[in-house]
Amino acid sequence: MINPHWRVPEMRWIMQTRTRRCAQKTDGGLLSAGAIMPNIDIYGRTHELEPEVVEAMAVRLEGRRASSRYMSMLHDYLDRLDLKATDKVLVIGAGTGVEVREIIRRPGFGGVITALELSKQLVAVGQRKAVEEGVDDRIVWKVGDAHAIDAADACFDLVIAHTVISHVDAPDRVMAEARRVLRPGGTLVVFDGDYATYTFGTLDPEQGRLWDERIIRAMIANPRVMRTLPRVFRHLGLDLVDWRTYVLNEVGRGDFFLGSLRTFPVFLTRAGVATADEVQAYVDDQFQASENGAFFAGSNFVTYIARRPG
Repeated sequence: MINPHWRVPEMRWIMQTRTRRCAQKTDGGLLSAGAIMPNIDIYGRTHELEPEVVEAMAVRLEGRRASSRYMSMLHDYLDRLDLKATDKVLVIGAGTGVEVREIIRRPGFGGVITALELSKQLVAVGQRKAVEEGVDDRIVWKVGDAHAIDAADACFDLVIAHTVISHVDAPDRVMAEARRVLRPGGTLVVFDGDYATYTFGTLDPEQGRLWDERIIRAMIANPRVMRTLPRVFRHLGLDLVDWRTYVLNEVGRGDFFLGSLRTFPVFLTRAGVATADEVQAYVDDQFQASENGAFFAGSNFVTYIARRPG
């Protein structure tokens, strides 16, 4: 029996977005080539979404803390930074501030973090969480767009883009802005998924491929962006000094990816890539596979550490 807490109450969504033909329903609700599917990234449109959708997003962003494997990737790159010598940090696309609060807690870090986020609602959540955890005194929250950062040139020692570059409209522009506000000798960190590898297992491989495409179109604007960033860095005159790659696969029973699945009835329906019933049936099937020890999901993740010469 499917656990009822996996279900998300049906909501009414209103959206206007460009569409493209990708897959269509066949008899029995399966997918095939040719349907109309929106070209939208939910995570990149937080300032345009209904409060209920942003609330679901905030729950997911905070929920990632519960995954030790996910958090180990964050701690891995934080361990490689000289935070004791860092006074001013900018985190772009800060969400609810999970990474911001982790930095504040790092031994030896005594600087100030500017947390830049496009959504006023996510900023409010982040401010509340920081107060609740007693780390708000060195965090300055700002509502703003990473494509046009409201900050002077060369004013930050460290700029971090954590799971944001895959969601922005123009990654090269965001990276140029990050370089602009970074002082000479400063460090830029970009962590994100190589989401062209993002996948869930299904009994029918072709249906699995079509569902993967739907999911990526709904939630990831730039699934291959991490493959282009080394060239972008070179173009911007940034030196790539370190990098790490990670494979996060879950086989048998899910953990990190179950949190993503819980958002699908909201996000995929809101994006218009499938009906509420189709999405719920897909999610139920994935949870049942996990319960049965037959689950598979995975994605690659990448960290880049670059420096501005000077």
